[in-house]
Amino acid sequence: MADGFLIRTESRDGGFTWSDGTDSQFPNPNAGADFIKLANGHLLLVYNDNNQGERMPLTIAVSTDNDKSYPHRRNIVNQPGDTAAYPTALQTKDGKIHVMYTSEKRTVINHAVFEESAILQAKQGCC
Repeated sequence: MADGFLIRTESRDGGFTWSDGTDSQFPNPNAGADFIKLANGHLLLVYNDNNQGERMPLTIAVSTDNDKSYPHRRNIVNQPGDTAAYPTALQTKDGKIHVMYTSEKRTVINHAVFEESAILQAKQGCC
């Protein structure tokens, strides 16, 4: 496995056993990420799209084809010189997606709220 990518591993028995880890397609600076299934079955990944050691940008990727591809991506934070770290994502009953993450050297907690359509309709890499 090369440095600088999220590692993918799978469990098919509720987490008792796991497959060997392999590099995914997602660059990452050895930082936290979150991966959730939305109410409509789409998959959402929030991660730092950078394998150069910087925790910027913070990017959302959505798969609408059950993990076969992630054509929908949008940077939700891109503040050069800052960090966007330890993201956590959830979807509320009203369908809105909430992403919480730290910034300013982990001294500030931020809360972004958006609809999935903001990611699905974004141009690649758009902020």
